[in-house]
Amino acid sequence: MKLNLLLGVLPIVTATPFHQFKRNIINDANQVNIVNQLLDQTYDYIIAGAGIGGLITANRLTEDENTRVLVIEAGGNGDDVRERIDIPAQAYLDGLPVDGSPYDWAIYTEAQSNLNGRNLHWPRGKIVGGSTAVNALYMTRSTKDQHDAWSELIDDDGWNWDNLLPYFRRFETFTTPKKSLEKNLSIEIEHSAHGYDGGIQISFPQYNYPQNGLWQPTFENLGIDSDNDPFSGQNIGGYITPNSIDPDTQLRSYAASAYLYPIETSRSNLVVLTDALVTRVNFDTSSARPKANGVSFRANGNNDEFQAHATNEVVIAGGTLGSPQILLQSGIGPRENLESQNVNVLVDLPGVGAHLQDHISATVEFSTTAPVGGSLSDSELDEQLEIFREGHFARSLYSTPNGAIAYIPLEDIMGDETSTFLDQLEANMTDATSSGDDPDEVKAGYRATYESDLENVYKAGNAVVEILMNNLGSNLGFQLALQHPFSRGKIYLGSSDTSENAKVDPLYLSHPADIQLIRNGLKYIRRLAATEPISTMIRDEVSPGLGTSSDDDLDDYIRNSAVSQYHPASSCAMLPEENGGVVDSQMRVYNVDNLRVIDSSTIPLPVAAHHMQVTYAICEKGADLIRGYQKASDSPSATDSESGASLSKHFNGQLLITMMIIASIVNGL
Repeated sequence: MKLNLLLGVLPIVTATPFHQFKRNIINDANQVNIVNQLLDQTYDYIIAGAGIGGLITANRLTEDENTRVLVIEAGGNGDDVRERIDIPAQAYLDGLPVDGSPYDWAIYTEAQSNLNGRNLHWPRGKIVGGSTAVNALYMTRSTKDQHDAWSELIDDDGWNWDNLLPYFRRFETFTTPKKSLEKNLSIEIEHSAHGYDGGIQISFPQYNYPQNGLWQPTFENLGIDSDNDPFSGQNIGGYITPNSIDPDTQLRSYAASAYLYPIETSRSNLVVLTDALVTRVNFDTSSARPKANGVSFRANGNNDEFQAHATNEVVIAGGTLGSPQILLQSGIGPRENLESQNVNVLVDLPGVGAHLQDHISATVEFSTTAPVGGSLSDSELDEQLEIFREGHFARSLYSTPNGAIAYIPLEDIMGDETSTFLDQLEANMTDATSSGDDPDEVKAGYRATYESDLENVYKAGNAVVEILMNNLGSNLGFQLALQHPFSRGKIYLGSSDTSENAKVDPLYLSHPADIQLIRNGLKYIRRLAATEPISTMIRDEVSPGLGTSSDDDLDDYIRNSAVSQYHPASSCAMLPEENGGVVDSQMRVYNVDNLRVIDSSTIPLPVAAHHMQVTYAICEKGADLIRGYQKASDSPSATDSESGASLSKHFNGQLLITMMIIASIVNGL
């Protein structure tokens, strides 16, 4: 049987230097010499998932050449869709996470009774780089008050703003915009809030929509001061936000391009398996506390399970939707759900999958007095794409995602109703957090986070909604997204089949305050559209239309049209165990040893920001927590197959393996 070994990727002939990565792909793992060499490899850490958490952790741990790491990723590397990943506006015009795409997890919510029974698509990146390879490239940052509240909930100052800010700075290389752009877009920069030598490039795109210059002055005229850098700890106001774009190439900068590809040919202690789905964590149960010692996984659609064994720790980095599913399938979670699906209960941990929250959004759309983002006809898009490929970035709309964003506090949204609204939230706290059939620990956590948001966000004048300006197309859209919802949902197993996605039920609008906030937010957008200078571009309201004016009509519109903003979090919340927490402040799963979760699922509170920035920061910190523990340990890392870890079980079928250990493989052929 012939072995195909691809020693690279053919370059795209174009003026634009798309990401081209040297990579070895082994297409036939039945070759005995290849399998034997795989079995000979030892691993100190095994990581489930090659998104932000997985790749940051792998990168930082393998800085020590004596630490061996195996990363297992369910998706592919994306080389066949390189332009759709790299070119910024492709995320909007030809995005990857769509129905039927191999790069999407095809996750849909359960029917939402408060959204007229609709099942919403939750696109997530099933690819090396995770959702950072497919998302909308917004770089917005959570605030000081949010992180200080987080640290209070977990009783650990290590998670407050001052102690997390160095991790925000660590991952980024921020490029200051040209002075002309700063002036035209009213951009404020506080240099101490930024990093300048990290792997993720953050910059302002070279192409900017003309209406972006009207954004910040309009909010000034609405009485909202925007004269600060929103990365500095407070984000109230209207801004043009930077994006995860390389300033030189104008290509997407994401977890894989920053943390994996620059090192993939130089670190023989790092192995990444693609198209391999982790189904469960395995444990040594010979002592009182179960000890994680590896994972089971399936590869390339093969129903046989393989095992990989680790000496130090297993890290789950499957994201808000994937990480709780792996824990549940491993027997860690609410007893009732596990037993209903015939999963042996290893640890009854009620918080797994609980506390789920998401930013829900609705849009008001307007026709305009002048063109905004092009007609988006096939001929125009082809022309614009060719302009980008030729390197004329400042002339191509493919260079830019949407960038106009605003964060608005409660008083501006609720107006004269603010005091009454706050009184109702306080009066309803006990009923809202104690009703239902959730375990007592989950109810206690809901009350703790509810009270924290009430005191530190709603009463404190911090942002409760976000408004985005959608520039693409012939109309101008303003999207309202609730940032601190009071509704909480859950993720749970609906089948014992590990190839099926877990059930996702966000329970949107289950707390009545949420629809009230969205309704008033849509009214605020109408005020925004009527305020100069943005009003000079507005002609008519297209959707929902001025005929939709009563509260009941607006509520009907919301229930029929609201969608996710794709920012789920908190399904493995970092909270005390008695409050339904899943991980402690060291990101260790409760009541087991050698198992951590490092990703956005650990965020305990809603944050008024897109989650990419905060996830990079917390995962950088998570990697440091592991390295600190490793240095403090008296046990040296294993370097031989006897005391180390290995892949085990006979490999059947075809396994696609992306490997960093190029030298050892090539020398064996």
